[in-house]
Amino acid sequence: MTVMRPATRPGAPVPVPAQPEPAAAARIIQALRDHPCWSAFWDKREGVWRVADDDPDSGLYAASSDVGTVIGYIQAHA
Repeated sequence: MTVMRPATRPGAPVPVPAQPEPAAAARIIQALRDHPCWSAFWDKREGVWRVADDDPDSGLYAASSDVGTVIGYIQAHA
């Protein structure tokens, strides 16, 4: 059996998930509990986690669709 998928046009936007996976959300919540001076949110437009150090003089910021990447960034810079 052949499965037909719609063709994608070059330059066509790639759909992103409107919500993160529940397991990923649980992981980021735990990371923020361990590092309370950091903030995070799911950017549903871009489909990425955005994290930043809460210190206004800090330039520490990361964004990735992979929760492990942003958690690793928090841990490396905390």
